[in-house]
Amino acid sequence: MENFPELNDSQVVLLRADVNTGHILDEEFNLAINEHQKVFTLFDAAEAALLFAKEILSKNPKVECVIYKKGRTMLYHITPENVHL
Repeated sequence: MENFPELNDSQVVLLRADVNTGHILDEEFNLAINEHQKVFTLFDAAEAALLFAKEILSKNPKVECVIYKKGRTMLYHITPENVHL
């Protein structure tokens, strides 16, 4: 799987997972099984990542998203149950 990227203080990354299994998905929503698949989507601000996560879940309720900031600190865990945060 792709390594966690180096981020500056304002950047965040979004990671997708199967809501039933927790398995990591790539940007095409395929099961991430090798290091060539892109699993982290980079954003310059958390607000943009949060809007993107909500859009993903509105189209695919079997996905959950996690948004991380620098230092691998989790900011948001967006699931079908809490997508309306």
